Amino acid sequence: MIYAISSYLTLLLLREQIILEEEREVYTYGFEITIANGINALIIFCVGFALHSIRDAILFYMVFVSLRFFCGGYHADSYIKCFFSFAITSTVCLITAKCLFCQPKIIAILFLIGILSLGWYIWKWAPIENENRPITLEERKLFRKRSIELYYFWTIVGIILWMAGQIKLTATLISTFIVVSILMFYKEGGRT
Repeated sequence: MIYAISSYLTLLLLREQIILEEEREVYTYGFEITIANGINALIIFCVGFALHSIRDAILFYMVFVSLRFFCGGYHADSYIKCFFSFAITSTVCLITAKCLFCQPKIIAILFLIGILSLGWYIWKWAPIENENRPITLEERKLFRKRSIELYYFWTIVGIILWMAGQIKLTATLISTFIVVSILMFYKEGGRT
């Protein structure tokens, strides 16, 4: 369905002579990614709304998408599986954050585990290439650098949230770190 819509939108651009025939594939892929990201944003908004955790949902989405884009990891082989697994992942992360909210000692321990595991996997494997989108050597170097920068950035954000007493947001960040670590391990862990 997404491919059909993307192809149709690209065809409209071709008919209006806005793009050239040799750009068709790039535009179709761009529309696919844009539509998929829009659906994921809608999913996270609905999950956040249903759980009364819009702020947490927004933080989850920003951390998850930014890290996954540069770090890589497991990717579903169809959009339906991707949307379904994203809905489950986001729901589990947000519910976990709600459950941990009253457990600051557990959050502190999990924060340390999340930071160490994600840091280890980024240093060891990032970026993990997706079969559907190979990356050049130059992109590999850039993605690795961005992965490390984002890791430090989100770790600092987590520390600031903790110090500011934003325990639930900290728990959301931690659960997101752990999920990204699991997705990286699942994809790359057996290949060491």
